[in-house]
Amino acid sequence: MKVEIEKFDHQGRGITYVHNKVCFVRNTLPGEIVDIKITKDQKKYQEGEVRDFIHTSENRIEPVCPYFSICGGCDLMHLNYSDQLTYKENKIRDILNKYANVGSEKIKPIVGNDSPLNYRNKATFQVKDKIGYFEKGSYELIAIDECKIVDARINEILTFLKQQDLSDLNQVVIRVSRYYPDLMVIFKGDKRPHISQYLKLITSCYFEGELLFGTKVIREKIGNLEFSISPDAFFQVNTEGAEKLYQLVRSYLTGNKNDRVLDLYCGTGTIGLFVSDLVSEVIGVEVNKQAVIDAEENKKKNNLKNISFYCGDVAKMVSKLPLCNKVIVDPPRAGLDDVTLNYLLKNDFSKIIYVSCDPVTLARDLKKLSEKYEVVEITPVDLFSQTYHVECVTLLQMRGL
Repeated sequence: MKVEIEKFDHQGRGITYVHNKVCFVRNTLPGEIVDIKITKDQKKYQEGEVRDFIHTSENRIEPVCPYFSICGGCDLMHLNYSDQLTYKENKIRDILNKYANVGSEKIKPIVGNDSPLNYRNKATFQVKDKIGYFEKGSYELIAIDECKIVDARINEILTFLKQQDLSDLNQVVIRVSRYYPDLMVIFKGDKRPHISQYLKLITSCYFEGELLFGTKVIREKIGNLEFSISPDAFFQVNTEGAEKLYQLVRSYLTGNKNDRVLDLYCGTGTIGLFVSDLVSEVIGVEVNKQAVIDAEENKKKNNLKNISFYCGDVAKMVSKLPLCNKVIVDPPRAGLDDVTLNYLLKNDFSKIIYVSCDPVTLARDLKKLSEKYEVVEITPVDLFSQTYHVECVTLLQMRGL
């Protein structure tokens, strides 16, 4: 059927209406007229795919990736980068206004990515007779020759792996450093792979948690700090973008050297370590044991004394922690749990800096926190170019200060 795409949804899909029911169509732009086939028909919505473009938008560009229309990795490669940023900024304004009643004037201009291609320092390739990515919305594997959003060195290793026998593997994870020549390859599967001379040139190689050769970690740098990254450690996939995000957090902590700061969901301690020189003390909390081990190593590596790390579930730990006057939260996509929210509302923090990877759960939490804290500003940061994902850094201040 022939339809007109009216607007974007929050996942970068086009929206149209079929028999008064909303229909989501991937790889379309507002204003386009397309012939679609309905692929999913649910009670409240439909999904369709394009059979033919009848009229295309002047904003459409040719994606640089030949797999864009089928791969599940990217959503916005048919838009030029400036239009991607406009879409993401408007998306944040819409979600925060709709779900948390945050005025548009509180949303700052989005911080863009200097390298919207080849920016990712990590890739997870699936293996099933071939190596590549899953098709969007399915477990159908697409063999790829190159991924346009990962570091070029990851693609070099991918090219080599495509020539090898991978029959006993189901996944290969490749991590690289932005500022060092370090590379890590992690094999997962039923049987240890044959290690060729080529792979022995890389820095670190693992099979199912076992170090096959090389160093246990690879190095990375953000600002003047050096970090160790172990196989399962969380580290932002966009190193340059992470530094911009962390600089925003720093900007909210200047002015009072006596501050004591809680860093909840601290991961490997990157944010807390990055701001520790501005305050008297940082206390980090993280549930992942290996992440805390890495955080302690990063503390030692950078010779920092005024930061400490606790391993445990944030919800179970917060009531036992020393009282601080400011707090940084960087929760998983699900946002803050009720125990942590109540802890933040019960205590008098002069500032809360909320780093979020999901604007919907951010809006939900800000609505609850607004009982006591005022949203000063929210800055979107584009860490994930070519996708609909966007990070936000929110500054909240206790009312009455």
